[in-house]
Amino acid sequence: MNIQEFKDAMARWASGVAILSTLMNNKPVGITVIGFMSLSVDPPSILISIDRKSYMVEAIKGTRKFAVTFLNEGQKEISRLFASNDSDKFRNEWTEYKNELPYVKGNVTLFAELQSELNAVDHVLFIGKVNDIIINEGNPLIYWNRMYLKLNITE
Repeated sequence: MNIQEFKDAMARWASGVAILSTLMNNKPVGITVIGFMSLSVDPPSILISIDRKSYMVEAIKGTRKFAVTFLNEGQKEISRLFASNDSDKFRNEWTEYKNELPYVKGNVTLFAELQSELNAVDHVLFIGKVNDIIINEGNPLIYWNRMYLKLNITE
């Protein structure tokens, strides 16, 4: 197996798309993430994985709180913006603030306080205790095989 084969295999794992946001030097910062999971119900906890070289590692360590927004199927351009190096990602109408945290309006937003962190290979795993939630209607944005997809719900 080579690295490209591994990347190709991992691209075939379907996932929702989320925006991770917090503050850095009192300015909103955020990135697109797919390395996310629910960790526990009691207490309600989530885990997020971030490349150790990302500026978001220091931002989360500094504020000790963050928001995670699950994007809806109409928000692939927001996903692309937050995956870019654009320095002004929070300039548009989709930005809101709650609990002094910036977040992107989407399907669901979870607000968390940092509980612990773990260095794992070339990433940092952050565990957050969820203390607030916003739930909106809409279908999720899905990422699979390097493409954005819409969920086709049939019963």
